[in-house]
Amino acid sequence: MKRRVAGFTLVELLVVIAIIGVLVALLLPAVQAAREAARRSQCINNLRQVGLGLLGVEDAKKRFPAARKGCEGATGVTAFDGVDCSSRKSSKGMEMAGSGASGLVFILPYVEQQALYNLLQPEQFPLWSATTGATDWIVDVGVQQGVRQRPDLMACPSDSDNKEFAEYVHVAPARYQYATGSYALCSGSVTSLNKSGANPLLSPTPALDYKWNGDGVFFYARQMKGAEISDGLSNTIFAGEVINGYGETAIDGKVVNSNIWTNGNRWNSCMRTTATQINSIPGEPGGVGGVIDVAGNRTNGGFASRHAGGAVFVFGDAHATFLNEGIDASAYMYLSTRADSDIAVVN
Repeated sequence: MKRRVAGFTLVELLVVIAIIGVLVALLLPAVQAAREAARRSQCINNLRQVGLGLLGVEDAKKRFPAARKGCEGATGVTAFDGVDCSSRKSSKGMEMAGSGASGLVFILPYVEQQALYNLLQPEQFPLWSATTGATDWIVDVGVQQGVRQRPDLMACPSDSDNKEFAEYVHVAPARYQYATGSYALCSGSVTSLNKSGANPLLSPTPALDYKWNGDGVFFYARQMKGAEISDGLSNTIFAGEVINGYGETAIDGKVVNSNIWTNGNRWNSCMRTTATQINSIPGEPGGVGGVIDVAGNRTNGGFASRHAGGAVFVFGDAHATFLNEGIDASAYMYLSTRADSDIAVVN
């Protein structure tokens, strides 16, 4: 008599494998959703820290930092309180009127990044300024090291496809490496020109318009006082998320987006607008339309994220929240204005 050995038949084994496969397929979305929830939570915390850093600057200096420290070579602009485009030298003899250091650089001492701030020396060296000479754009070794670094605070975990260094570096020498970032300051919703649908970069007087004048808080050289934000800090967007910070290139070879956290640049690096709806495709017209520079590069200046359905923003009181990409366009713009008495309510 042969002894019968207990075991699975081939059919039973296949059924078990099929059941396991179904369970895994059901479980994976839940795991991915949990991971994304954790990443979004970290992103919210990052922007909350950015908000606290901006408040730290205002508490110490009695003004919020400008989106860009200098005036990009412009002179004679005196129409707005806090704007100084006259020639001025640092204690190291460097011309600071054209410095391109972003407002995010100046929050570093208030978010436990004093060492990096010391490397960048934004009060001594004109970051992102050709005024130092075409062959010596960044003359200090410490500054060269600083612009390569990206604090964890400046990167959203969901923005994982963003490359560490920018490919599009505006007009800066390509021999240096510049770290990208996932966040940008908000200059408001509209400027006096694009209210009528005009392209601010192609307008007859663009400098006074999109660089210094608008309805938000952060501009070139212009440092807002808290008292100027009469809509209330808790009702005014200060910063939000951006994507493709390395400088995405379109099919026609033109750059459509860039975000370098140490650089303050209109409608691009660290200076964005709510005129374009959340998560609009970078470079594609949205709201008031796309912005095109003299080289044909373009951006729509909008905020966007890798989170499904919206993006995270921080307000002037440092509370950070997720805004749905389907938010009413007018309500979204009202949230970024500083003093128009139109206050949108976010549920």
